[in-house]
Amino acid sequence: MNLIYNRKCLICSCSKVDNLLCKNCLKEITFLSSFPHKIYNEVEIYSACLYENNVKKLIRLLKFSHRRTSSIVLADLLFTYFKKLNLKDDYIIIYPPTFFTKSLFRGYKHMYLIAKEFSKHTNFKIINDLFFKTKYTKPQYKARNRRSNIKNSFSLNLKYKNLKDKNFLLIDDITTSGATLEELINLLKENGFNNITCLTVSKTR
Repeated sequence: MNLIYNRKCLICSCSKVDNLLCKNCLKEITFLSSFPHKIYNEVEIYSACLYENNVKKLIRLLKFSHRRTSSIVLADLLFTYFKKLNLKDDYIIIYPPTFFTKSLFRGYKHMYLIAKEFSKHTNFKIINDLFFKTKYTKPQYKARNRRSNIKNSFSLNLKYKNLKDKNFLLIDDITTSGATLEELINLLKENGFNNITCLTVSKTR
């Protein structure tokens, strides 16, 4: 298949690759330390890489250029980092929802693609509809006040109340101020979901 389609690196487009990311482009990605980079409301928040250079390009390819295969590389990076954390629990994967108009315009839910690929590595179950996005909000990188922008914009699907004692792994692509994760953590805690760990592909400086 690689011979037929001439597989190329997603970043530099070189054709001498076995994977979607060549060795040189992979070397330019630096993983962060394997301890919580933030603790909010007793929930540990980890981030695998800095949101810069090749990681930034991969995320932008997925979100804005319809390069779905980028989700495979991002999930690989996430799993490489996750293995270093030595977390032994069995988790249920959840992720921030996307407002339906964005999903329609893009044609897919980018975080679902990352979650699906990450699940292949871990065999963790995914719940796709634990959260609903109830109102449109500006992208967080455009919002001046990120916390007020995102406040009260999510709701919880109460049909999963019986799972509140399970361990949940909340994943996301980027954390900037952390406002989105904090809003979701608050929503989970208010409804009795207390066993939560957060893991993002990247964080801004």
